[in-house]
Amino acid sequence: MSKFSGSGPGEQTNDGCSVEFYRRLPYLGELDEIMGLLPAHSSVMELGCGSGRLAARLAAAGHRVVGVDDSAAMLSHLPPTVSGVHASIEAIALPQRFDVVLLPSHLINHPDADLRSAFVRCAARHLVAGGVFYLKRHDPSWLRTVQTGFLAERDGVRYAAEGVSRQGNLLTMTLVYQAFGERWTQSFTAQALEAEAIEALLAEQGFGKVQWHGEKGLWAEARLAHDTSQERARGGYA
Repeated sequence: MSKFSGSGPGEQTNDGCSVEFYRRLPYLGELDEIMGLLPAHSSVMELGCGSGRLAARLAAAGHRVVGVDDSAAMLSHLPPTVSGVHASIEAIALPQRFDVVLLPSHLINHPDADLRSAFVRCAARHLVAGGVFYLKRHDPSWLRTVQTGFLAERDGVRYAAEGVSRQGNLLTMTLVYQAFGERWTQSFTAQALEAEAIEALLAEQGFGKVQWHGEKGLWAEARLAHDTSQERARGGYA
């Protein structure tokens, strides 16, 4: 059974992320493997933007960024260079279209298959003709092998895992973050997804050939296979 919860100083979001932790966490290079692929001065929609750590980096690179998140507390920390929209990814339907839609932070690994499809439909209905969708998945081998205990220490943050359990391709665990003299936890469930599963999901929602980027091939890039303006007009991507 999936579970999402968090603990530690400050407010926690519906998926267990701690607002105060992410507000203070610096950019850790999460977009470095695809930043050079984005066309200059693109309009970018980031889905699940949180406190804006990645969105701020995109804006600093000259992109026009809209960040979407279902946590008003997270959005309150967005920099002035980023426009925030308080909404769930699966429900949002803005009138504007974007050159690039991003789904980072391993959100595609949500354990609910219907929500995974809804996330991809959201990207499809918000792209301009010729626009590009980037999503990042968890490394499936890591999800299948990670064990309870110390994981890593980076930039002053110590990471550890607690309560690791598995059921098929589903992993449930609690990540423990120790930083800034505080301790936070995030409990979650994630679905391990191979590249073929992501490609099939994208194809189901009208995307064409997928290109994979990064050292471990965890970033997927895809464009819509055909003009979706008629489907959008009919609400086919709602």
